[in-house]
Amino acid sequence: MFAAAKTTAQRGVSVSLWTRSISVSPAAPQHPPKNDTEVSRKYRFSYETAKNKYVKESDLNVPQDKFDFASYENKTNSTTVSEENAQLIPSIVALHARLQLPEEYKLSTLVKSLSCPMGEGNASNNQQMTIFGSHILSFYVSEYLLANYPRLPISILRSAIDAYIGNFSLYDVAKNSWGIDEDASSKLDKYLSNEPELFKYGRLRYLRKVSTPESNVVKYSPAQVNPYEISKSEAFANSVRSIIAGLYVHSGETATKEFITNHILSRQVDISALFEFKEPGKLLTRLLKTNNMHPPTVRLISETGRLSNSPIYVVGCFSGNDLLASGEGSSLREARVRSFVRALKAWYLYKPLDAKVPSDASFSGMFVDDGEKFY
Repeated sequence: MFAAAKTTAQRGVSVSLWTRSISVSPAAPQHPPKNDTEVSRKYRFSYETAKNKYVKESDLNVPQDKFDFASYENKTNSTTVSEENAQLIPSIVALHARLQLPEEYKLSTLVKSLSCPMGEGNASNNQQMTIFGSHILSFYVSEYLLANYPRLPISILRSAIDAYIGNFSLYDVAKNSWGIDEDASSKLDKYLSNEPELFKYGRLRYLRKVSTPESNVVKYSPAQVNPYEISKSEAFANSVRSIIAGLYVHSGETATKEFITNHILSRQVDISALFEFKEPGKLLTRLLKTNNMHPPTVRLISETGRLSNSPIYVVGCFSGNDLLASGEGSSLREARVRSFVRALKAWYLYKPLDAKVPSDASFSGMFVDDGEKFY
């Protein structure tokens, strides 16, 4: 699965880069990309989806501790919520307790984590925290997968990382596990309910991107797209990344790693379902030949109902006298293909016992094999 392109800038002509297409999160809507630009924008690591736009330091009142995210203020229009005011927001206090965040984690930082960029002159947003948290998540999830599944092909590895920390996966964490609510009510609704102005900072605030308008409504796109509009899934995912960034700053690496293990890596992802083999027999033959093993042979192990309308065959895939995998099916061909697929998955999903990741104190280098030769 490769999408071809090439990038050169000669005589004012620019063409797109060679990009390797990968699978997206299983929760993502399945639709083919419309053009090469959409492909290059869609298939990225989690940290690459963040909008890497940095605020100029000259426009900010920078605190002495540059990692104190809650104390940044814009010189022209400051909307920073102080620690005293953050303690008056019930949803912020409840979220802090629900996630069992340490006492040194400031409530004002949690408020900042739920505020996405919504326009120029607004310094109190989670844009920089999102970039920081995306790199932290990508590092710990990548080292976990590389240490526990060292034979994964790069395309499957990218898909597995996206299944853990992609926008749709982190949206599920923020919305359904953590209970983060979005600020979807209008100003009129807030006025009629006599809601204090401070309470809006306890919910996720962002500029929603409308991709599918309501029925019988015609959408007229403006001449210039607002760069601050983001999708619902990306907004919730950015809140998770920002909260993790704040935890790293306030509590350090050990607490952050434990938090990611409990809330992100503890989620079940079926990595075997990410594989898709077009010709498993040929691929298995090449794999065995590369490792100096006998070519695969299929032998019938058992059968039942051969003359009925629902027969069952069980075959085994052997390399010499070694049984690699078995497969069953309603025909010999189906059972044969299944045995090939299971043999390949048994190879690629090899998992060492008691694997250590590089961030562990007791980690020592290990050699598993020569790496990916083909897939």
